[in-house]
Amino acid sequence: MFTMLVWGFTFISTKVLLAYMGPLDILIARTVLGFIALCLVRPRLLRLADRRHELLFALAGLTGSYGYYLAENTALQFADASFVSVAVSTAPLFTAALGFILLKEKGFGIRFVAGFVIAIAGIALISFQEGPAHASPIGVTLCLVGALAWAFYSIIVKRLANLGYETIAMTKRIFAWGLAFMVVTRPFLGIPFPFEALAVPVVWGNLAFLGVLASAACFVTWGYSVKHLGPAAASAYIYIQAPITVVAAVLLLGDPMSGLIAFGIMLVIAGLVISEGFDCQIAQALRSKRA
Repeated sequence: MFTMLVWGFTFISTKVLLAYMGPLDILIARTVLGFIALCLVRPRLLRLADRRHELLFALAGLTGSYGYYLAENTALQFADASFVSVAVSTAPLFTAALGFILLKEKGFGIRFVAGFVIAIAGIALISFQEGPAHASPIGVTLCLVGALAWAFYSIIVKRLANLGYETIAMTKRIFAWGLAFMVVTRPFLGIPFPFEALAVPVVWGNLAFLGVLASAACFVTWGYSVKHLGPAAASAYIYIQAPITVVAAVLLLGDPMSGLIAFGIMLVIAGLVISEGFDCQIAQALRSKRA
């Protein structure tokens, strides 16, 4: 819940920063700050139990800190933000399916799918309230690639946790690999890094939030969540990211709150409750209390 609360506000910060920096430059800056923060907390180099595990860390950096965000940010150039918000919310379904196939994780069943459908309906109500969204085939493909990348990232994180790696040190190594992929990609933009933007106080404030809290802290808390809840159960909480973003926009940007948005938020919460089996737990608790 903490992770989703913070990540729900990241869209507001990113929207502010896009007036000063490009999507990849924002990603590089926030990842650098996040990596520095993690180095301060865990300065020692992580020792691998097996050299072959380096491939898992590289894949985690490629799919999570780099691939997901690059696909999402690039998709915004080919699709409306409302469509992107719905499309990337399919990540829990991909995660549950991959967890069932690759890790034999439980949780991918009728209840999970039913909760997914209800939550996506709620997210669609929230996102499409102003009319139908536009998306080109490229935009659709990028959104699905991003959702699939995040699913693979969650599965890899669970695999690394099962191998006994400590979450903070593990996240720091994943960030290092993500930065390596970003540095290799950056020259292809053909434009210089906007260092002048770093002199603007509002840029530093939002980058500090994205880098230290949303990246360093929340990638660690996400790692803990996946480790203890499993990829499918943890990913279901992604559903509430869109409602949190809407509430943040209402509070910070003055965006209007309509009845459809409120109903959409209720559907998202209901979808999460059903996917996680909370309704069964509540019903069982009520029956026990009556008995």
